[in-house]
Amino acid sequence: MLLSLAALLTACSDEETNYAVPDRICDTSIAPETLQALLPPGNEFEAAPVSMSATVTCEVRIDSTLHIDIIGYAVVGALDPSEHARGLQLENTVEGNWGPAIPAVLADDGAVVSLPCGAGDGTDALLAEIHVYGDHVPEDERRDRVTAFTRSYVTGLAEQLDCDARPAAPDSQ
Repeated sequence: MLLSLAALLTACSDEETNYAVPDRICDTSIAPETLQALLPPGNEFEAAPVSMSATVTCEVRIDSTLHIDIIGYAVVGALDPSEHARGLQLENTVEGNWGPAIPAVLADDGAVVSLPCGAGDGTDALLAEIHVYGDHVPEDERRDRVTAFTRSYVTGLAEQLDCDARPAAPDSQ
């Protein structure tokens, strides 16, 4: 009886992923598996740029619920991601360095990365701020998944903007 009930509950649960994850979000190339690892099951995937002046933003939603929020600031003079992260409420932050002049702050629920590259408008640096919402990712895997997606997104952003600087591969650090 318990086995039948468990099978029925599993069959009725809404734990299926019925959407495809693209290899580009908001005009930025990414490794889709790094994004999929951060998203919950659901039916509808949506990633759309949000208009704001002097920034680039992207929201990733599953079934209309916000799960990833990305803000990219084009600035003059590199911003220290550690200083910027102090004003955010990120969980369990650690500092890292992804290459020459590419400092990063990584957390269980987001990241802040500085990239020496302008947006073609007189700026010379980008600061990417990523927030991940929800409790669908196992706690012991969150930071690794956030880090993998952040590296993928920042690499795609660097390629999109034709930056010379790229985050170093994890094995080369």
